[in-house]
Amino acid sequence: MKSIVFIGCGNMARPIIARCVSQGVFAPENIYVYDISPLAADFCRETGVVFTETLGEGVERADAVLLAVKPQVLPSLLPEIAPMVNGSGKTLISIAAGKNTDYIASFFTEGTPVARIFPNLCASVGAAVSAYCGNASVTPDALEKVREIAASIGEAYALDEEYFAIFGVLGGCGPAYAFMFIKALADAAENAGLAPGLARLAAAGMVEGAAKLLKTSDVGADELVRRVCSPGGTTIEGVNSLKNDGLSDTVARAFKASLDRDAELAKG
Repeated sequence: MKSIVFIGCGNMARPIIARCVSQGVFAPENIYVYDISPLAADFCRETGVVFTETLGEGVERADAVLLAVKPQVLPSLLPEIAPMVNGSGKTLISIAAGKNTDYIASFFTEGTPVARIFPNLCASVGAAVSAYCGNASVTPDALEKVREIAASIGEAYALDEEYFAIFGVLGGCGPAYAFMFIKALADAAENAGLAPGLARLAAAGMVEGAAKLLKTSDVGADELVRRVCSPGGTTIEGVNSLKNDGLSDTVARAFKASLDRDAELAKG
């Protein structure tokens, strides 16, 4: 897989394209982009990739087709590109939520390679947490290229597709939950007298540092909480307040609400 066409050049596609270039996943002249937005052409000039005037131009020339459109666009898009993909050996890669590889493959001839990547908003700063998978027709070499695409924007985990919905809530919805916690913490600090700008930066930096410590530690979160707390100290009072107010249950309910909604959307 030496060339790829991105169908769609929106908020998620742009950082993937830019980092595929900067990380050397594809040479810029081997990345084609099709999007009806005039802003896409400007982006392509800035990054050195090839903007295509027609949908067929990029699809015909590329080894892989990355579907970077909204899920509701797929029912009309996939039949349009099927004649250019069927029997070609091109690998389809989707970043659309809620549509699995079987659904995408159903628009093409049997044996068409279909892969998925589930990135998140943090791709814009190279700190996404993404899952990827491929159907039985995706070759090991092609799946490795899919991994490289996912890894260009952050961490990439191979995952059985049956768990994609759960991962989607964790990785896709999770940043919003984290932003809400950071804002709540910063607001509390501001209300106590800290300057707003400092409160926001300190709260975000603290969460970043805590996450890094947890990822590199040989103990779990519960033990790290215990290590931060001192008997009769300030931290234990706040921790007990969070426990009494049902923090874990609140997060679990939010997670389930997002997961239930994902199931509804998957039904169409």
